[in-house]
Amino acid sequence: MVDIRVLAAVATPGGPPDPSSFDPSNSISELAGKPHACNVEVRVLASPSSEEFQSALSDFKPTVIYFGAKAVFDQNSGSLTAFTFKDGSTVDGVVGALAGKGVQTLYVDGKANFEAVKAAQSRGDVAHAIAWPASESGPPTPLSAQFSRTFFATLLAYGAPVNECYTMASHVVQTWCTTTGPDGHVVPPLPVLLSPLKAELPDNNSIPALDLPGTDPTQSIASLVPGWSDLRLLAPRAEVRLLLAGGASLIDSHRLTFLGEALRALLIMETRSASLVSTSSCSKVPVNLASGCAAVRCEVKTASGRPAVVVLGGQPSVLKDVKLVEHALRMTLVSDSQSLQFRLPPPGVSVPPPRMSAAIAGGCPVVDTLVLSSVWAVQVLRALCEDAASLGLISMGVAAVGASATAGLSPADVQRLKMLVSGDGPSEHPLAALMAMPEPADAGGASGKETKEEPGEVPPAPPPLAGTTPSGADDADEAAAPPPPPLSGAPSP
Repeated sequence: MVDIRVLAAVATPGGPPDPSSFDPSNSISELAGKPHACNVEVRVLASPSSEEFQSALSDFKPTVIYFGAKAVFDQNSGSLTAFTFKDGSTVDGVVGALAGKGVQTLYVDGKANFEAVKAAQSRGDVAHAIAWPASESGPPTPLSAQFSRTFFATLLAYGAPVNECYTMASHVVQTWCTTTGPDGHVVPPLPVLLSPLKAELPDNNSIPALDLPGTDPTQSIASLVPGWSDLRLLAPRAEVRLLLAGGASLIDSHRLTFLGEALRALLIMETRSASLVSTSSCSKVPVNLASGCAAVRCEVKTASGRPAVVVLGGQPSVLKDVKLVEHALRMTLVSDSQSLQFRLPPPGVSVPPPRMSAAIAGGCPVVDTLVLSSVWAVQVLRALCEDAASLGLISMGVAAVGASATAGLSPADVQRLKMLVSGDGPSEHPLAALMAMPEPADAGGASGKETKEEPGEVPPAPPPLAGTTPSGADDADEAAAPPPPPLSGAPSP
């Protein structure tokens, strides 16, 4: 059942991209052609007239409307203009006439009449609105392009609520666009979310409720299911190398905090509705389980179809119930997702310098980071990385997971990342020079020198950061660590 219908009107005409410019609204056009959640449908109108838009509004009955404005550049400093239809009319007329149209979310990406958008949301014409605050120069182009790319990647891939999509995009933008001033970190400009919902990332409370027929839904699962409190997820830890598009300044605890939270949220979106594929009994029962417990090896499929294998321990009476096991896995996997963290070098230890290779992110500068998580989480991240149809990691600027370069980057993706990393505009990074990108190869890394490698060359990995556990493998593959202690408490309802 389709319950999210996105109608996107972009100011630029259709056709091949212009090498001398950059179109920040092309993200929705590209993403519309990729596989997305079964409950999401997208229609894109390129440079429509107001009459064409009104016709699509009546026919398509969208729940989400997006207006993507053109960008203008002055010596590589770009900003968005106001959105105008082909006949010259503005979006003000549309914004003022959305009452009763069934539109839940309005997203105006460009210079806009912010007060008019705010009034439409206040009147209840739309439940949620996203718009840039009024300014003379307009929203910065690379920043707005990154925000919309992450927002729609999250919406289309997972059908996530608008407040989660907004917060994911905000976190990614703050990772790459936060600067350092005399008084500390400077938050980049962001669009405003006008909504009764709080801008927040998903957590344990976003898991679909378990329906137990004949029971009181106000009671906790632990009080309804004997042995529920003995359930434990047995997931060994792993360390994996992530290559991120960026310079050495990205290796900063403040900036990586945002990316770490976004990666945790990505794993939560994958696992909160995960389905159980199969189970098999374990011959040995882990010693850290309660007396009388057993353990089963569970194969699960995440929201986007990624496979993962974990071990769940608990009382046999609970483990034999498929419905209870599946819900317990969702709860414990979501909790375990929140253990992901970046490992930074100790104070005083220099970070590996950025480097470039045509085989990784189209030659965009990348830096090494180390992430500590669970083996199953690394398995999911690697599967997302290797799938060219996946949307999440590309939108976060993750260039490689372990030895696997992120697949599916388009020339526009590479241009956007290069603009964010370097601060230069499209004349420095023309699309024409990026059309023939090589297929992703092993992401073994690059030499420690800040120099460009030959196209297709896969440079060696740098030594591990001091104070972290070496992977013990040339390709920086994950190294399993001893299992952590049992999760504190039981899966909460």
